[in-house]
Amino acid sequence: MPTLNDILNEPPVTAPLHPQLRNWTQRINDGTIIQLEVHRPIIAFGTSPSELCLHFTEHGKSKSGLIRAWDDDLNTGLIVLKVRAMDTANEAERFALGLRAAFRKIERDFGGGYFNSVLHELIMTGGLAYESDIAEIVKSIQTIPPNRDGKNYDLCRELIQDAIVGRMYELNHMLGYQVNEARMILFSALARYLDVRFSVSNRRKLSLL
Repeated sequence: MPTLNDILNEPPVTAPLHPQLRNWTQRINDGTIIQLEVHRPIIAFGTSPSELCLHFTEHGKSKSGLIRAWDDDLNTGLIVLKVRAMDTANEAERFALGLRAAFRKIERDFGGGYFNSVLHELIMTGGLAYESDIAEIVKSIQTIPPNRDGKNYDLCRELIQDAIVGRMYELNHMLGYQVNEARMILFSALARYLDVRFSVSNRRKLSLL
């Protein structure tokens, strides 16, 4: 039986470890086309839990798909496999969920209120506030300016920025979207994330804005 030291000397395993990802990798290698769809039903106030839907095409014919609760790890694996969403609107919805996953640890480490303040300030001062999708949302967002004392501010801002840049890398370099199209998808995703994060659409439905 190989020891841990022996395993460390072996070439790294590049295949996804999740059984479903291994199966999908094999199907892609066999010529199957896989497309992702995000199903996020709208309810009276907000949305119900998201679902990950996959559509399979083999030899030009549609095969039975798969629907399961949204899973951030599976989505990351599908990005590694270069599986795109069905269209740019679905891609934006997918990457809104990707931003939520990327931001989750930052929010936990710094607190929700502080995270909100730094995120809002970064959007307003980082050149994104005038992008069409985002501009419509941020005009309805107000936060208390973040405390800049100590190292927390710089670290929180840098982590948020890295999370956003990371999603751009996935769109451009991993999924193969051209820069302009990747930016459009990312801005739409960020607008969708901000909308949910700050309950903009819900407050409008309640005539609170």
